[in-house]
Amino acid sequence: MPKTKNNKKDGVEQIVAKAFAHPLRVQILIILNEKVASPNMLAQQLDESLNLVAYHVRVLEKYDCIELVDTKQRRGATEHFYRAIRRQFLSDDQWAQMPTSLRPGMAAAVLKSIFEDIEAASKAGTLEEVDELHISRTPVVLDKQGWSDVTDLLNGSLDRLLEIQTESTARLGESKEEGTPSRIHVLHFKSPTADELKSIDSADEAKPAGS
Repeated sequence: MPKTKNNKKDGVEQIVAKAFAHPLRVQILIILNEKVASPNMLAQQLDESLNLVAYHVRVLEKYDCIELVDTKQRRGATEHFYRAIRRQFLSDDQWAQMPTSLRPGMAAAVLKSIFEDIEAASKAGTLEEVDELHISRTPVVLDKQGWSDVTDLLNGSLDRLLEIQTESTARLGESKEEGTPSRIHVLHFKSPTADELKSIDSADEAKPAGS
């Protein structure tokens, strides 16, 4: 994870409770990890009010998740442009210490971005454009050690992915090759059991029509 501007080791309470506590802040951070943008641009992309987005941008800046990189005069006002200096994910230790009440909101924000990525690629026809496409769904049953082993595997893959990104950026800077935008989504989660699925179905059937 990139260092913050003050190079302090941020506490979990500061990062999670403040920077990551609101799903909209996670969505903003996801966007600013990919491009430089102003609150006005973010508000348009997220279909949220400018005042609300600007507030959450200030929170992210306060906790050293983003930084100001440029300003421009727009119709007598100054537009501020930001980029992320912290990735939009937490370490395993930070996630483990995150209050359970905050986890659904953060997970939902990331999943929303994933669904939007897939929908955009499908509509644009780029989902099947490259021959080396990878899409897989692999149900497995794991013991505690197996779960830990998968977690380590995925963490290692993520570390290597970031290294490949850095290496690619260096090569692109030296060549005339045009880079290929891509998205890598990795999910590993506990699936509901058959009994839990039945309980959900029963609860849905018990709801009054139209509720």
